[in-house]
Amino acid sequence: MKNILKIYKRDLKKIFTNSMAIILAVGIAVLPSLYAWFNIYANWDPYGPASTGNMKIAVVINDEGYEYKGVEINVGDQIKSNLKGNNVIDWQFVSKERAMNGIKAGDYYAGIEIPKGFSKSLTSIMTKNFKQPKITYYANEKKNAIATKITDKVVQTVQTEVNESFVTTVVNLVNKLLGTVIEEGKKDGTNIFQNLQNQIDSAKSAVKSIEKTIDGFEGVMEVAQDLNKTLSKTDLSSVLGDTQNVVNNTQDAIKVAESSVDVVTSSVGDVLTSSSKKLENSANNLKKINDVTTEKAQAEIKSVLAECVQARKELQAIVPTLENVNNSLPKPLSAVKALVKILKTADSRLGGVENELNKMLQGDTSKKVSDVANKLSEVSKTLDSSLSTYENDIKPTLDNTIDSLLDVLFDVSNLLTTIENQSPQLNALVKSLNGSISAGDDLLTSLHALISNCATQLDNLSKKLNGLSDSELVNALVNLSEGNSNELGEFIACPVTVNTEKVYGLDNYGSAMAPFYSTLALWVGAIILVALIKPKVSNKKEIGKIKPREEYFGRSLIFLTISLIQGLIICLGDLYFLKIQCYHPLKFIFAGLCASFVFTFFIYSLVAAWGDIGKAVAVIMLVVQLGGCGGTFPIDVTPAFFRAINPYLPYTFVIDAFRECVCGTYGNNYWICLAKLFVYFFIGLFICTLFRYMFRKPMRFFEKKIEETGLF
Repeated sequence: MKNILKIYKRDLKKIFTNSMAIILAVGIAVLPSLYAWFNIYANWDPYGPASTGNMKIAVVINDEGYEYKGVEINVGDQIKSNLKGNNVIDWQFVSKERAMNGIKAGDYYAGIEIPKGFSKSLTSIMTKNFKQPKITYYANEKKNAIATKITDKVVQTVQTEVNESFVTTVVNLVNKLLGTVIEEGKKDGTNIFQNLQNQIDSAKSAVKSIEKTIDGFEGVMEVAQDLNKTLSKTDLSSVLGDTQNVVNNTQDAIKVAESSVDVVTSSVGDVLTSSSKKLENSANNLKKINDVTTEKAQAEIKSVLAECVQARKELQAIVPTLENVNNSLPKPLSAVKALVKILKTADSRLGGVENELNKMLQGDTSKKVSDVANKLSEVSKTLDSSLSTYENDIKPTLDNTIDSLLDVLFDVSNLLTTIENQSPQLNALVKSLNGSISAGDDLLTSLHALISNCATQLDNLSKKLNGLSDSELVNALVNLSEGNSNELGEFIACPVTVNTEKVYGLDNYGSAMAPFYSTLALWVGAIILVALIKPKVSNKKEIGKIKPREEYFGRSLIFLTISLIQGLIICLGDLYFLKIQCYHPLKFIFAGLCASFVFTFFIYSLVAAWGDIGKAVAVIMLVVQLGGCGGTFPIDVTPAFFRAINPYLPYTFVIDAFRECVCGTYGNNYWICLAKLFVYFFIGLFICTLFRYMFRKPMRFFEKKIEETGLF
């Protein structure tokens, strides 16, 4: 022990009695702190507006705006106005040519283009042939790797603003139209449902009038021949006194029938398309399940079961509708009957699948999930095939048949008008009707069936409207429409806001990076020490006869002394020069001193045992720990190699201990990290006490050969 202290005292004396040695020692002590401080300060707040506001992004706006239903929409101007008020990025509004040249030249980090017709594309959602608008984003990934991540987030923000603006505009427009209808109803002393009910009642009266008129025409057709000789002009005028009313009622019936049939034929195709896709997706999801007893599998099975139930409801809704339409035709179509039969079979098979899924949810594992998925897939294919048959064969035939009937109705309407205008010539016309009486009778029979079906549909519509008027949801919508449309639009566009509560929050990014760069500086400081100070004691005769272990521990004291000064300077500078956030400054300094002590002793032991090879090992560990310590990116996003070594690296323990001080401690994590760190102290001790003697001769041979080169 005496010789150890002698070595330490002599080392201190030689430093303080040599001005150059003092300068070198001061440089060694201060240099690592500069490494930490400059890096921490450079990363102080890189994601704040003050920093990102210097990043230039080109913005090209070619949107010329669009007017829809009297509402002026110009999303391009709205985006420009919003971006001008956004200081997060230095937005540059330029032409497309200037933007592309600037991005390629590195003048801009990225570019955003709002194309021509952007506003018009947004409003196309109100039409059948809508086109989804697109914002073009140009990213210069060569300029900087991190910059593109920042600009990606910025573009997502722009996209969100456009989406919210669009939803607000649509809601405002719909709300405005609905509000207008409600206000008109208030002026008449009624509400929107009463107005609709009145219109339906008027249509029902018109249909009943047409039915009576058709009944009258059937009677006229039967006695036309008998009346041909005796019908006088005066009698004719009396019979046709209500012709104009008949014409008007016939035209009203045509419009109602045409609208009803269009709704039915279109809804069948929509239901088949939707059910086929949903069932196929459900089948694919079932095929991915390996174990039906897991919570995730149970949740997926419940989701598939819900899709099956919904599909059955939709099929059970369209089947009777198709049957009613087909039975209302003069000659029902066989293809429609075949389609109805297929849909009923599909509904039955879905019922079987529904029972099997319920059994699985109850714990029955006798059925394979793949078998159930295959059944679903077969039903989906059946519906898809039915859709093709319906769209290509049945629907055109059905439309043509109904159009023919409607044409007949129009012909009847025109005929009635002609009869009214040409009543003086009726006697001659009656004479020519003898050969057409039979065909006219069939026509009136078909017309009577169609009008009766229209009356039934109007009755159903009236019942549904009464149900809607009593619905709490619909009444709530009406009440909302009577309020502030702007507030309603903003709420629907963004119904949920996020309230962030930070756990172990940080004031700035520099404080978050301080643990990593301070740890790195401590390791670098230890490497600088072994690079500039010799681990071997020279002029041993001045001290006397010393043993190798005394030399090892004696010289280590000067290394540890300087390293502790390094750690103290780094930690004090972090706290009081850079003023990083720190809830436990004393613990922070203590952790820095412990890390400096362990790092230096460990690296000193490597060099004392293995010489230059030990220095190389220290540098290699420095490089490996940069990627494996989780100091910058989360360790979970790094490759498997770094995730595997992370729990055993000294950097990991020191960084975690520093973070406990900077952000706040949890339990005994701080002391556990320091305890793990000191394992490397004993590893260094073990290396120099055991491996030093084991590799003594090989190391002497290695050093001798290196010296012979005259290069190292």
